[in-house]
Amino acid sequence: MRRAGVQALLCVVVLTALAVWPGAAAAADDPPHADDRVNRVAAALGKSPLFVDPDVGNALDESERDRVERAIGVTARRLGVPAYVVVIPNPTDSESQGRAEPFLFAVQERAKRDGLYVMVDSRGYMESEAFRVPRRYRYSMLDEEENGPGSWKPADTKRPFEGLAERITERLNAYAAAPPASPTMPTLYSTPEPFGEENTFTASDPEIQAPFFTGLLLAGPIAAPLLYWLGLGVLALLGIRGAPRDRRRVLRHNWTGTKPGMRRLRRQGARELERLRRLLATADAEGGRPYAVSAYDAAQILYDDAKDDENRAIDLVGAIVLARQGCIALFRDTASPPPPCVVNPLHGESTVRRHVPKVDGRLPRPCPLCAACGELDKRGGLTVANLLRVPGPGGRRPHTAVPGVWRDEAWGAAGTKFLPRVMRYLGVD
Repeated sequence: MRRAGVQALLCVVVLTALAVWPGAAAAADDPPHADDRVNRVAAALGKSPLFVDPDVGNALDESERDRVERAIGVTARRLGVPAYVVVIPNPTDSESQGRAEPFLFAVQERAKRDGLYVMVDSRGYMESEAFRVPRRYRYSMLDEEENGPGSWKPADTKRPFEGLAERITERLNAYAAAPPASPTMPTLYSTPEPFGEENTFTASDPEIQAPFFTGLLLAGPIAAPLLYWLGLGVLALLGIRGAPRDRRRVLRHNWTGTKPGMRRLRRQGARELERLRRLLATADAEGGRPYAVSAYDAAQILYDDAKDDENRAIDLVGAIVLARQGCIALFRDTASPPPPCVVNPLHGESTVRRHVPKVDGRLPRPCPLCAACGELDKRGGLTVANLLRVPGPGGRRPHTAVPGVWRDEAWGAAGTKFLPRVMRYLGVD
């Protein structure tokens, strides 16, 4: 009786947890209120080019609002198209899932007006999109990181609105002062999941299934401390805890896992393409520009063709690699960016070359490795388990087992004909 009672209690716990799990019952259609915020902002911008949501009313005082409105007017006259500024919270449970770009695209589509749209969220983070604005805006990623004029990030994240009027004005002035160019529409490379389905896993993302959630609910409280101490042990074994700060940063940046799903590859590809697109519009790197432009074209074609095809996960990896190489070509002004880590191309650029025949005999000799894999190889810890495994209808397999241009060219490790070979694979002269 006691055993039966325990089993019944466990069933109740599991069923209750699954019933309240966010992905358990996804809405078939967006709820009626899903785009109310977009409608409200678009309507407000029809009356005034500056919209400050009441929830962040303290972001700009009256004098600062007057200053921003004057700057908007000056910018609009110099651009020849409208300019708008929106200051509003952008939580992750909103229709844009906390992403500024989809929100700006949605507002512009609803407002049905081209122009410059600038958005600031409740953290003081700023984003802008130019819809058919006749300017070539030189948007510097390096200035972003240094919190320069018009920076996307506040100088002090604890005081997100300090100097906000100045930052907005600088961003508007930068667009107005940019060189003339043909008006173009920006591209939104990835859209949020349908409203209410943000945490729903699809058939193309089978990594986490119901048994995992059930086990997590039942064993999580016990396993958490064990996993914590196990993680510390692994970090100590890899030497990360005692490593210099710059090396730790490299290891954190490169260590991305070996079994990404299609959803993750799509999102990463979209981010890398967006990053390269912005750099192409700003970087003064004449030596690296031809390679970066070709890499962007190839990566965009690959992404568009492969993002919804489970048979072409390897091509999504290729799009990510090419977009990153394009960024490196611009940052370093070089026509020959280094190949990626060939053990796992998602790790990023290679820094060393080593003979690693025990990992996989199909890898080039010597094999380009990232800093993290190089450290593992020095300790004898680099094995076949470190190979990137891509998803497919028949299950996962090492990327070295997938025939095609990527394996043939070893991701560019063989020489400088990598990008032309990829372009021929895509049928582009």
